[in-house]
Amino acid sequence: MYRNSLLLLFAVMPSPLLAQAMADGLARPNTILVSASGKVETAPDTATMTLSIRGEGKTPDAATAALAAKQKAIFAGLRGLDPKLEVRTGDIAFREVRGGNCANSPDSDGAISMAQMAEDLDNAATMASTDAAGGSFDANAKGPCRVVGHRATTETSIRLASVKDAGTAVGLAGRLGAANARVENFGLRDDSVAARRALDQAMANARSQAAALAAASGLKLGPVVSIMNGDVAGRARVMAMESYSMAMPAIAQAPIVVDITPTPVETSAQLVVTFALLP
Repeated sequence: MYRNSLLLLFAVMPSPLLAQAMADGLARPNTILVSASGKVETAPDTATMTLSIRGEGKTPDAATAALAAKQKAIFAGLRGLDPKLEVRTGDIAFREVRGGNCANSPDSDGAISMAQMAEDLDNAATMASTDAAGGSFDANAKGPCRVVGHRATTETSIRLASVKDAGTAVGLAGRLGAANARVENFGLRDDSVAARRALDQAMANARSQAAALAAASGLKLGPVVSIMNGDVAGRARVMAMESYSMAMPAIAQAPIVVDITPTPVETSAQLVVTFALLP
């Protein structure tokens, strides 16, 4: 009976952990080896949102100035909502925007796709209103391929301490000119407590399994001989919320409140435990 139960355990154990346990000599005479897991849920205390910021202008300096001004306004607005937020600036890019007949043009160097050219033409007229240096753009698609403006973009990640305001922050960022603002995930600033709770639960489950198998085999469960700790990981459930960039000046009014209920963060633990068997 005992041998059949042990073979059944081997069959259902995760193969990488079992292979490692066997390699380390954890399965030995007069012992019982079990695999157990534990999982706990914890309310998140951080929310990570991402957004794009774009500055456009007729000249490189105008595009850069527009980006800097918009960035300053967005960060200031979000800090008014959550003073403890942390900003991490990611990729920063700068490129020319072309207009005219750029299909098969030697000026394009084959680096601009038809879709990108269409986007450039759609945005060229908009740039006139955002050009910090003044002036206007010739958005006419006719004529030779030419540079009609410049665009500076940056990708930004923001970690919010005020989880309840994450949805509101997305809408506020859109109002202030951010593009593609969204909540990427919810998480824990420090998951050590949750990890310990998951390990405690996994150990309790291991002992319960081993005791049941020992009793079924007519033996008594002895002390722990060895423990192998598997992966311990906190997995934040993703809650995505899209926001559209609004091509309008910021309005001095309170942000629209969006209520959210984040999914708890799951922290799991996996153990392979060897117990002694007593007659």
